[in-house]
Amino acid sequence: MNMPRLEINQTFAKIDWDVQSPRYSFEPGQAKVLIEQTPAEMNVQYVPPRLTIDQSECWADMDIKHIFRRNEEAAVDAKRQVLNYIEKTVLEGAQLGAIENGGNVIRNLAMGHHLLPQHSFQYGNVPRNFSLRIECIPGEMRMDWKIGGTTINVQDRPFQHNYERGRISYTLQKKNELHFESIGGNLNIEY
Repeated sequence: MNMPRLEINQTFAKIDWDVQSPRYSFEPGQAKVLIEQTPAEMNVQYVPPRLTIDQSECWADMDIKHIFRRNEEAAVDAKRQVLNYIEKTVLEGAQLGAIENGGNVIRNLAMGHHLLPQHSFQYGNVPRNFSLRIECIPGEMRMDWKIGGTTINVQDRPFQHNYERGRISYTLQKKNELHFESIGGNLNIEY
């Protein structure tokens, strides 16, 4: 018997998808720092110390003198001797002028005159103590500071980021289908 039979074939749908991964990009923010520094200035004024040593008195004590000093001392000594002589002569003249008062004036005057010069000796250091003169003027140092400054300029660049969302897109590659087929026998489809 040849019975008709119905054969059904089914084709399943095929789906394809396209996946786009999410993307994330970023740039870190970098700050720019500009620093300008004005250096400090230092002005120094220095006056050096001064030491003065005067040893002219030491040389004079050893009778080593400059000619100008010798001339000055000789002039002073000559003036003193002249004044002493004038004083002595005036006193002796006054005593001789009063000879009528009596007494032995001429003998007293003669005893006052020595035939041999009298010398006096004394002990002393050559040069004398404290004849060396030392003068010291201390030095000075003046410092003047001019303080510099610092200028800081910060340029901030913010953090930048970019995010793209991921996507999945679906496409139908093949539709689902049902196929009916009559196999064997005759099929009367008329009514």
